[in-house]
Amino acid sequence: MQLRLSKDEVIENYKDELTDAEIYAALAKIENNEELRKELLKLSQYETSHAEFWRFIADQVGIDVSNVRSSRFSVMFSVLIRRLFGLGFLVKLRESAEVEAIERYGEMVRKNALGPYTDRLREILLDEVSHEEVFKEEESRFEAFIDNIRDAMYGMSDGLVEVLAAVAGLAPVVANPILITLAGLIVGTAGTLSMAVGAYMSTKAQRDIRETMLSKIDIELENLDIEDRTRRVKNALNKMGIGEKTASEIAPSLSTDVNISKRITEVSEIGLSEEALENPGKSALYTGIFYLIGALLVIAPFPLLGHIIGNVGSLYISIVLVALAQAISGLLTAISGSGRIAHTMAMNILLSLGAAAATYTIGTIAHQILHVAIT
Repeated sequence: MQLRLSKDEVIENYKDELTDAEIYAALAKIENNEELRKELLKLSQYETSHAEFWRFIADQVGIDVSNVRSSRFSVMFSVLIRRLFGLGFLVKLRESAEVEAIERYGEMVRKNALGPYTDRLREILLDEVSHEEVFKEEESRFEAFIDNIRDAMYGMSDGLVEVLAAVAGLAPVVANPILITLAGLIVGTAGTLSMAVGAYMSTKAQRDIRETMLSKIDIELENLDIEDRTRRVKNALNKMGIGEKTASEIAPSLSTDVNISKRITEVSEIGLSEEALENPGKSALYTGIFYLIGALLVIAPFPLLGHIIGNVGSLYISIVLVALAQAISGLLTAISGSGRIAHTMAMNILLSLGAAAATYTIGTIAHQILHVAIT
């Protein structure tokens, strides 16, 4: 048999399938939901059969995989994440790996890389695609959670970056850590108010635009026949973020209602944009509070440790705390958007530390060249 794959690729595919089988089996052991537990066991069996296929392929071309074992770290890590954050989070975390496997197998099928066994590989590919459907409900719960804390993440990220940049610029200039603390609190308080007001105004504007559009629809449709009313409602739904297919399905029933704007509002869960539906007060509260939390996280080392390890030492601790917080924020952002996790986390950290480095450099120049110092 002639393979268009390297030895390492065959071994990697075999190991990946073994690992996935053990992950699903381990998750099934700790799952309380009986229906989900059965699905997890079923997926484990599927992955085991996939691993056996790759063992068969290896045997056909003389590759010894008898010593290949699953990744125990991946299994233990998956179980830990499941216990700490729930199945929905784990599913989103593993999504990028699943997509990578699907793309890899798809490429093999297109290239007929396994010759007479390519049809079996195509079946395995379809199995991998169907895995995603099993956890749709768990994924939707996690995505709803992300939507609820999105303002919190953005607010905290802004607080971390802006206040870190401020205290980094002051650290080489101001000798007294309490003064840096006070300055950081002033910047943090001002930023909190600014972010909260901005979030409120932005969300309020979106809501006002939506309500104006809905009121206008009521007025426009009063003298239209049913066909024109349906077409107008469908167009309105499209503009508000509802997909073409869904809008076509629900527009006829909505167009017969006396108060169409009220009915359109009631179907918000099937398509209206989150930004348009968000409560302005809630958005402002979440954004402001978590901005302040981010600011306090940056400031805390200065009053607590400044007199012991100095301002620069306190700044280093602040940087570590910011890096950790931004890594978590980047992880959640990447997972919710199915993006590149490592890239997003690294980008969040680098942007935060880059702003701090720039202001620290300015402060150092002011201190050393201009002899500016505050004691």
